Amino acid sequence: MSFPFNKKTILIIASILAIGVFLFWYFQRSDLEKNNLEVNMTISGQIKNAGGLQLFLEAPSDRGVIAVAQTEIEPDGHFELPANIPGLGLYNLRINDLNGTVLWLPLQAKDAISLNCSLQDFGSEPGLCGVKWARSYQQMLQATRDFEALQKKLQANQENLEQASIEEKYYEAKLAYENFCAQLIEKDLSSPLNILLSMNLLPTTGFEDWNAKHLGTLEKLSKAYQNTFSGQPASQNMAAQYQQIEDAYFNYTSTINGTMAAPELSLPDPNGKTITLSSLKGKYVLIDFWASWCGPCKSEMPNVVKLYKKYQQKNFTVFSVSLDDDPNKWKAAIQDWGMVWPNHVSNLKGWNSDLPQLYGFDGIPYTVLVNPEGKVIGTNLRGAKLAKKLAEIFK
Repeated sequence: MSFPFNKKTILIIASILAIGVFLFWYFQRSDLEKNNLEVNMTISGQIKNAGGLQLFLEAPSDRGVIAVAQTEIEPDGHFELPANIPGLGLYNLRINDLNGTVLWLPLQAKDAISLNCSLQDFGSEPGLCGVKWARSYQQMLQATRDFEALQKKLQANQENLEQASIEEKYYEAKLAYENFCAQLIEKDLSSPLNILLSMNLLPTTGFEDWNAKHLGTLEKLSKAYQNTFSGQPASQNMAAQYQQIEDAYFNYTSTINGTMAAPELSLPDPNGKTITLSSLKGKYVLIDFWASWCGPCKSEMPNVVKLYKKYQQKNFTVFSVSLDDDPNKWKAAIQDWGMVWPNHVSNLKGWNSDLPQLYGFDGIPYTVLVNPEGKVIGTNLRGAKLAKKLAEIFK
């Protein structure tokens, strides 16, 4: 039987909030009138130094980007962009020479938005006003810029931090950014801006480091949208999104709460002797799927070695399962990387092995933490997350 939890089954794609299930016809004012479509929302204002450029309003959809409206910015930067939209949805405003820089906007009929900025500041400080959520929108842009700047700083790593420290700082910043978004959502659960804010609360890379408190915020948001935007696609998609996340999270927690046994592993070690996972019952076991050709595995291994040495006298061990296909490279890596624990196994089939399917992973390094009874209590723990989990167990 394969491992019930697979990362692919819980990836939540934010694009389900797009209202692209509809086929729209959007034109400039003359074309709107020609097609008997009334203007029901406008975006106007001034973008300095943008004279002569084209301004586009577009909608993402399952059929690609749909053109909503277009206008040419006047020489002095003033513009007016009329459109007809069916209801609340997510759109992007784009200038044709900004190399993909866009403003994502949650728009609804009767909106009359104005912008006042320079071409250079269009994507960061658009001077948006005319809607209730304008101030929160600017706060969101600033918080997003700060978070992205920190990510770039950590990637550059000019302080020469260890990988575990980099991960710890990243997750601290990520948690703070998510909490900021959650707080803005809860201030006004019916705000159209919550379409954008809620995307930052989604478990897009899995539930291992996801803050489960966000589930409560998303539930309240879904109910508020059903009341305020009843019958509209945005409301229906918000409800579907919440239900999908709730179901996936329940499935995930059922695999790590110590009620499900880890699938048996019975594989040869470097000397050809078979070692089974069940033979390690009575210990906390970190099953570590890795390979000698895996760069991230090599980067993570010093952390695993450090934690093994710290807790090996406290009923903890590592069970290394290699996805190598070259026995010499496998054996050499064990020695060169200082993997001092005794349990190393591989069937030397690489990705042709049935192990990824058995344990539900599609990338390495990948870990599964098993308790002394052989039940799974954690998955995909690495770096600071693994250190924190083991510290909780062996406190």
